[in-house]
Amino acid sequence: MEIRKYEDKDFGKVNEIVLKSFGYERANVHDERSHEFVACIDDVVVGYVILNEMIDIIKNKKIYHIDYVCVDPEYRDQKVGRTMMDYVIDYAKKEGGSRIELTSNPARVAAHKLYENCGFIKRDTDVFRKELV
Repeated sequence: MEIRKYEDKDFGKVNEIVLKSFGYERANVHDERSHEFVACIDDVVVGYVILNEMIDIIKNKKIYHIDYVCVDPEYRDQKVGRTMMDYVIDYAKKEGGSRIELTSNPARVAAHKLYENCGFIKRDTDVFRKELV
């Protein structure tokens, strides 16, 4: 398995995986603070993850937020998610990140197990969101 940076040629397959995993399509936009990665088996894209870079301006430290960890259903239970998580954690460390955070829907029990196995600790907090559009 290879983990590499997302390329424009990956759009179709990534869009398919995001649609299967979350029920909506990926917009074809890029942001310099978003680091996108794909997992490939035999040159086939089978997983996708976004690592968003931010600055904690109070502590003046670089932090990261993981978004959209998803694996093609045909390739689940093959350590794709774990391999992607290990890769982005290592990437964030090498880039000088002080912490990584993520949020996850309570129904995603398998994802929660993955995150805990990768060393993430569930915080006693609630996430609030207000849609503006």
